[in-house]
Amino acid sequence: MYTTPSAVKKVITYDRVRNFHNVQTIKGLLSIIQEWFLILATAYFCEVYFSWPLYLLALVIIGARYLALGLIMHEAVHGLISPNKTLNNIVGELFCAWPLFISMRSYRVKHLAHHAFLNTDKDPDFTAKTNSNWQYPMQFLKFIQVSIIQLSGIGVFETLQVMSGAKVRIKNKEKTPLYYHLLRILFYVGIVSVFLALNQGMLLVWYWIIPFATWTQFTNRMRRVAEHSAIEGKSSEMQTRTTIHSFIARFLLSPKNISYHNEHHIYPGVPCYNLPKLHQELTSIPELKDSLHISKSYQAVFKECVIKPN
Repeated sequence: MYTTPSAVKKVITYDRVRNFHNVQTIKGLLSIIQEWFLILATAYFCEVYFSWPLYLLALVIIGARYLALGLIMHEAVHGLISPNKTLNNIVGELFCAWPLFISMRSYRVKHLAHHAFLNTDKDPDFTAKTNSNWQYPMQFLKFIQVSIIQLSGIGVFETLQVMSGAKVRIKNKEKTPLYYHLLRILFYVGIVSVFLALNQGMLLVWYWIIPFATWTQFTNRMRRVAEHSAIEGKSSEMQTRTTIHSFIARFLLSPKNISYHNEHHIYPGVPCYNLPKLHQELTSIPELKDSLHISKSYQAVFKECVIKPN
């Protein structure tokens, strides 16, 4: 059994997965364009043929697309949208992070610490999950309660706090320049002003605020639970879960191959579109496959993480 990522890398060396590290700007940009096209097309279709059942479907689709944008921002934090650092950071902030009310600069600090100190007291994600809402395996009724909170919109405040890197203590942490704060303010003021000037301010509420505050929060919570929860008998560095899923789950619950989470933590320099190939490479060795925690579906994750009532 392989108990650390370093041990895995001695078997699957960098030369063996070198091609998987190839970052293609065109794929990164097209991924962002695809998500925004789906958001705008869904909102337009819903407005033209409006009904409440159609709106609920649109809310789920759009909310999942906002999660996808958040995961593309996560790619940008690792420099995986484009090898051009300036382009990578600009599109990651402007088209992925800011629309989700997140600062990628702050999130980068927190997330890189998560990778460096995975599942230890120095991991900001680990220390943020000390309350009962993050203790798994979880009782079924408690799980339902937490899910309702996320779907209600209340959970958005916890998410924004967790996503921020403001409380992460790092020596010589770079101070955010004033112009960055001013640009973010102008971004939100500009968008709201345009929609108000067109007398379409409620469109922002129906197709931006509500989907983000509800379905995005619910799916973000579910995928975060799947990534590191209820994994026993492994070192802290290997307490990570890869989940195999269907197209529907990938579209509505776990986009951008984020469910290949073992692969991402072992080789964080591999872009999301190459993670399935990396998964095949890692699991081609039986002993190595047995060292990874792999769930065959999100239903299987549910069985591992939630205790059914008697």
